Amino acid sequence: MYVFMDPAPGEEPGRDDEELLVRTAMERITDGAPPLPDLVPGALVEGRRRRARARAAVGVTAIAIVGLGVLGSALPVWGGDGEPVRTWSAAASQTSPVPTPTSVPVPVRAPVHIEPSPGESSMADLPDDERSRQQVFQSEAAGVLETLLPEALAPVRPVDIAVNRYQGGAEGPVFPLTFSVRPPATGKAARADRACLDVAVKHLRCDEVSLAGGMMAQAITAAGDAKGGKTVTSVTVRFTYGRSHVTLTVGGDADAMVSAPVTADDLLAVARDPRFMELVAYADARPMEAREGSVRGG
Repeated sequence: MYVFMDPAPGEEPGRDDEELLVRTAMERITDGAPPLPDLVPGALVEGRRRRARARAAVGVTAIAIVGLGVLGSALPVWGGDGEPVRTWSAAASQTSPVPTPTSVPVPVRAPVHIEPSPGESSMADLPDDERSRQQVFQSEAAGVLETLLPEALAPVRPVDIAVNRYQGGAEGPVFPLTFSVRPPATGKAARADRACLDVAVKHLRCDEVSLAGGMMAQAITAAGDAKGGKTVTSVTVRFTYGRSHVTLTVGGDADAMVSAPVTADDLLAVARDPRFMELVAYADARPMEAREGSVRGG
């Protein structure tokens, strides 16, 4: 389960919050250990070794949680090769296996690097704390998207140019993904809600669909580049949550002329999943993108 435990908007986690987080993680790990035999000397020795290994694992885990606690929570961790490791997290159930210190993976999956254009800013320009927070969020979001989207998009990796950019696909076609949770523009820059329109001549289809809690979403399938009798199609789901506009888009590979390997129903299934909505709720409460109407740049 993906759990974000954060202070109220505008507040920062204090030392007591960090201590509580570490103590909770330690309790969840050690509670699942089997009871220690107390009759056989050999079993006692084995029990002491097991407890020593558990304490070492808790120590390593506590350091990782505090060091990467910019999200204020214990996130699933990722292997150094970019593949998800979902056998354990500090927020997992009590029956989850306890890792040894040597089995704790690197917690952030490697991003795809894109060099910014002249005058364009990137995540590298952010303050260290904010960049770390966004990188952990991206890593978690990439794992959730990889789990929920069709296998053709695996692996899903963050792109280091911006927190809302991702890339799917291994060998062959490369599919750009956008997962944006962005505060809307205010004042004169504010705009009315976008209409959901079908435009047959442009191969544009839009359906309004209900999500959990009575939220309404627009599911859009649109044709883009055309070449040699082929058309590249992208799919988008967008809706409003809290104080943010949420957009999830999977684009096609324009160079290979391959459409996005998803349907509108696929993206709606993602939007209805609690794991995805936990990410949305966190990003809405603690925004990482500039307000709509502002311009990214150096």
